[in-house]
Amino acid sequence: MEKVDLNKALKSLYQPSAKEFAVIDVPAMRFVMVDGAGDPNTSEDYRHAIEWLYSLSYPL
Repeated sequence: MEKVDLNKALKSLYQPSAKEFAVIDVPAMRFVMVDGAGDPNTSEDYRHAIEWLYSLSYPL
């Protein structure tokens, strides 16, 4: 599998000009996320969700 450097591929998104405003089109991208409610400092569900998210996204 070929590595993709998003900083180079999408330079206008990751390194915008500091001197002027610009309208940009953000391409469709896929993301991994968890959704929930409550206090993340005490929620057991939050801890499990973060463990799942990390175990899935880290190898990718």
